[in-house]
Amino acid sequence: MPSIPPLNPTLWRTCRVLAGHTRIRLMRELLAHPTHYVSLLAQAAGIGESAASQELRRLQSRGLLRRHQAGGRVYFWPIPDPQVSSAAPLLEALIDTLNRYPADEDVDLCRLAMGLAHERRIQIARILAKGPIRSIELQHKTGIPRDALQRHLQRMQDAGLLQVARNRIALIWPRHPLARALSRLVSTATGS
Repeated sequence: MPSIPPLNPTLWRTCRVLAGHTRIRLMRELLAHPTHYVSLLAQAAGIGESAASQELRRLQSRGLLRRHQAGGRVYFWPIPDPQVSSAAPLLEALIDTLNRYPADEDVDLCRLAMGLAHERRIQIARILAKGPIRSIELQHKTGIPRDALQRHLQRMQDAGLLQVARNRIALIWPRHPLARALSRLVSTATGS
């Protein structure tokens, strides 16, 4: 039997997965009904079984779920992959968020995750974590072309991650369990 290579997901790709409304809806169903198998989760989320399975596998690929098959049924459990260092804190924050906030606020959660869902945005956040700087300095430090930098900054600002005042850009973290977990990971991680 061939060995399965360990997962090594990047933070920005994990954020991209967390930015999906359908995946968040499935996570809500999974937390509300932990004994449901994929077809029941799909039914509860109002999507097809194949789509649900694919979306749950995306969460699994980021180390946030564990898959189990019993008979002809496939189950997913919110158990972090121990080989993925970011999985446990992100899953804990995600569960906290989904238990604390109503479903109508999931759009904010997805927007927050989308704010860091690109490797350049992680790079920007790491630079800004050291303190506010001017846009031209940020462009110089990142090497990102001006137009592209403005698009990334706008996406981060839309996510509530940036504050611009007096031509200086500052990284801010919303009071949100997922934002707290992401802030720690952005500050401590060495890879993207």
